[in-house]
Amino acid sequence: MLPNQMVKSMIGKVIKVEMKGEENSLVGRLESVDDYMNLHLSNAMEYKGSEKVRALGDIVLRGNNIILIQPYED
Repeated sequence: MLPNQMVKSMIGKVIKVEMKGEENSLVGRLESVDDYMNLHLSNAMEYKGSEKVRALGDIVLRGNNIILIQPYED
């Protein structure tokens, strides 16, 4: 399965995203993804380790700044 197909299969699920140059991770429900791997997350939260830092709400992440996308388990 191609990476973009795998990410598209996670639409509607809660995912964890790590960004380039950031020590914090983002967790939210994946609403949509495009061919450039830009992500739209709803109910996004910022975490430092397992500690919740702040609520971000709806956000859009630029694909070329994303290092890791994975399903999120509590």
